[in-house]
Order: sequence, then C-alpha cells, then structure tokens
Amino acid sequence: MTVYSVYEPPGGDADTQTRADKVAFVKEGFNWPALIVPVLWLIYQRMWLELIVFVAVIGLLPFLFGASDAGREAAGWVSIGLTLLFAFEANDLRGWALQRRGYRFSGVVSGRDRIAAECSFFTAWLPEQTRAARRIVPPAIATPPKGAGVTTSRRGGGDEVIGSFPRA
Repeated sequence: MTVYSVYEPPGGDADTQTRADKVAFVKEGFNWPALIVPVLWLIYQRMWLELIVFVAVIGLLPFLFGASDAGREAAGWVSIGLTLLFAFEANDLRGWALQRRGYRFSGVVSGRDRIAAECSFFTAWLPEQTRAARRIVPPAIATPPKGAGVTTSRRGGGDEVIGSFPRA
C-alpha cells in the first residue's frame, strides 16, 4: 500500500472538474528522483526557495571543510548524507511548498498505486463537492403562479398602480 497526502488547490473554482484536475497527490516516504537528480527534481516541482537553499548548502560544503584532501573527502561524504536526507524529506518539503502556495491539506489516502488512491479519494470527494455547490448556488427566484392576484401594469395604458395605491 502506498500512502498519499492530498492537497486541494486555492480559490473556489466553480467548476468541480477544474478543481479536481488541480488536486495534488504527494506520496509519503522516500523519493528516488530526489536522490538521483535533486536539483532537477526541485526545478520540476517548481520549489524555487528549496532549490536556492539546497544549492547554497551543497555549494558551501567545500568552503566549510577546506581545500585539503581530508576536507574534500569529508565534504563529499557530507554532501552524500545531505542528499540522502533530502530524498527522505523531499515529499514533506513538497507538501509544505504546496501549502505555501495556498493549497489546503485535504487528507490522507492509500491505495496499491496512485490510480487506486485517486479513485478512492475522488469517490468520497466528488459527492461532497456537489453538496457544497448546492449550498452555494442561490435558489431560483420564484415566479408567482397564474391567477395569484398579482397585477402587472404597463406604462401609458390603463390604470397604473404603484404598490397598493392607484395613481391619481
């Protein structure tokens, strides 16, 4: 079973289909692409602040450990360790980045793969959205039934009535 955190997009799009297309599913756990190509993964996820911090930390390691052979070796091991730590925390960072962009945490869903998780999430989410849409839509203006004693008047002809009082 794979577990996903679900984030709903900001704003109240009236169209449920548009909102459903923007729902983000973030897998919990280790992220292999973030381990193999962390910079490209950050660019692909549009996590600019995290990219700047990651590049700055990795770029400062040689200066912190010095130019000696032992310092370069230690900087290499520390960069491997930081990249490994980043791969474990990458999906949590993505969730925080989505919340910073205005996405709202909607819940946790699980499934044998992403498609099964999406199916189980949208099975519960779509009826909730239709109920919410019914509450938001104002009721239609009721038209009085024929013969209900409502008098309509036209300008320039007949007795004109304003409210309950005829015009003199």
